[in-house]
Amino acid sequence: MRRLLCLLLILLVWPRPALAQAELPQWLERKTTYISILYPQGSEAEAERYAGYSDPIYEEVTAIIGYRPAPPLTLRIYPTKELYQQVNPAARYLEGIVAHAHTGRREISIAVQQTIGMSDEELRNNVRHELMHIIAAELSDGRLSTMWQEGIAQYVEVPTSQSGYKIALLKQALENNQLAPWRTLDSAGAVYDNPALGYPQSWSMVSFLIQRYGMARFLAFLEALRTASGYRSALSQAYSLSAESLESEWLAQLPTWIDGGWKQAPSVAFDQASIETAIAAGQYSEALAAAETALTIKDDPAIAALREQARKGVQAEDAAAAARVALLEGRYAEAKTSIEQALPLFADLAQIERQKVLNDYLQRAEQGLKAQQLLETARRDLNGIRIVAARKNIEQAANLFSQLGDSNGRNQAAELLKSLNLRLKIVGIGLIILVGLGLAWNIDRRRAMRKRMLPL
Repeated sequence: MRRLLCLLLILLVWPRPALAQAELPQWLERKTTYISILYPQGSEAEAERYAGYSDPIYEEVTAIIGYRPAPPLTLRIYPTKELYQQVNPAARYLEGIVAHAHTGRREISIAVQQTIGMSDEELRNNVRHELMHIIAAELSDGRLSTMWQEGIAQYVEVPTSQSGYKIALLKQALENNQLAPWRTLDSAGAVYDNPALGYPQSWSMVSFLIQRYGMARFLAFLEALRTASGYRSALSQAYSLSAESLESEWLAQLPTWIDGGWKQAPSVAFDQASIETAIAAGQYSEALAAAETALTIKDDPAIAALREQARKGVQAEDAAAAARVALLEGRYAEAKTSIEQALPLFADLAQIERQKVLNDYLQRAEQGLKAQQLLETARRDLNGIRIVAARKNIEQAANLFSQLGDSNGRNQAAELLKSLNLRLKIVGIGLIILVGLGLAWNIDRRRAMRKRMLPL
């Protein structure tokens, strides 16, 4: 608590952003479908990097939660520690702060310099985490406390090495009887006062509620917070159980969760809108699982129709994956067959980008088939002693294989060309021998004729 009070005092006396605004850069903008990325001149590469992350993460996280905040949201890139600390002075005194969300402005701030050394998935997790803060604040009308905010933000992250580290800390706390009661952890500053415990424990609490009771109940809890007197009242409204009962259930299952339950990937929420979102995002396996689960709860023709779309998407993705593997292994006929199975499925799903990719795959498959046919024709030409035609076909095939990056096909063409050159060499030597024998025979015949013509 003392640490929190010190931070609050610092924030109170720290110069307001308006006073430091002159020192901030002019912001350039890079728009994606859902995100407006703001960055200073010189940070174009980082802007493009996050542009590649933003829309897929928006689709992924909103599919998990079943709620889509109206776009655009803002993601602001700060290239230096000094610039970032102007807008988040707490970063001067707390290690490990690399990003934060300003939920009122629906803005994610990234301190790029502090992310150096992070893996690509960890960088994505920063965006997932802060985006979830914005969504949770919007759903709860800003009344979600830090304990639940940090728990749900971690829930949507993809596991990395940092996840295993948190689990180890939580296991140690459990074994040493150091877990905080929910009421204590919910008090002001408790999570930040002891983040080594606060973060993993809050993650485990949210994960328990969602895995045990589903996302729909957790969303009901967030919405209940808008009018409830506190989290305990909101839990009671959403789960029809007291906070004490839920806390006891959480503690009872915690060892199992620590032993591997935390690895369970989040499922998309089981409502029609989120299933539609998952299908639109190409997350067909998740949409299929969600639709099938939803149908076990209630028979709904609309959900059943979505399940068929998701099933069709899974079939299309499987065929596309098989085509890709076949292309990489030089099995072009199999690749073409798989592509022709996937294309109409993606067309039915209106997945234009996937169709473009598959059409590119199809061109490569046809190019590979043509190269293989040229080699087969060259082999027949060699058997028929059509050397010139064989060489031309081999060279064309080798060029096509090179364009495809097919080293195996290129090696086959090289071996066939080597065989052709060897034949030419043998034929050349044979011709030389024949010419030599012919000359010798001709010389010998002339000598014999000369002897017969000499006078006796």
